[in-house]
Amino acid sequence: MGTSLRDLDTQGGGFYGFRLHAAVCARTDLPVAWRVESARSHESSLADDLLGRVRERVAAQTAALDKGYDVEPAYDACDRVDVLPVIPLRATPAVKRGEHEAPTCAHGTWTFAGSDLKRKRTKWRCPTSECQPASVWRKASRLHPLIPRETKRWRDLYRGRAAVARAFGRLKHEGGLAPLRVRGLDRVQLHADLCILATLASALARARAVPLAA
Repeated sequence: MGTSLRDLDTQGGGFYGFRLHAAVCARTDLPVAWRVESARSHESSLADDLLGRVRERVAAQTAALDKGYDVEPAYDACDRVDVLPVIPLRATPAVKRGEHEAPTCAHGTWTFAGSDLKRKRTKWRCPTSECQPASVWRKASRLHPLIPRETKRWRDLYRGRAAVARAFGRLKHEGGLAPLRVRGLDRVQLHADLCILATLASALARARAVPLAA
């Protein structure tokens, strides 16, 4: 199961200043965990809490997050709940120096050869196997995650973030999330809770529906 985190500014009704942060299942497009904060709160500071709530409810394996979460606390939050991060890199000095790139040698760019989740390391192999040693292990980090950004799996998982946009679109246009007509953090949180719970209840009812006999 993949989990995507995304924030949405719930402006509406002549009042604004709140933001809904949610973890959405990339398979079902349904919210798994959520919270409302003021618009001043940075999204990356909420990753730990949201991922902890996700872990209490489902066995998520990956978390596809946008570039705003490309900070060490977000990676640490993923590590604490045993979720693999899928996050694009910001153009930090280390990235500009190319420290995130795959190893290279005289024979070309080395290829990804698997991950050891227990040891938290990735294996890279010389393209011709002529180097000695022919493979090396890299410790997982922000620059070198256990699902390397060069792989098709990483790209496929990151495309799963589209589930978040679909989920928020349904909440706004079908679930009553917008326009916002209440004030105060507690009331906005209650408004979001009711909209999301109604959406989840509808999805559960559809899943349990039994076709009528002809």
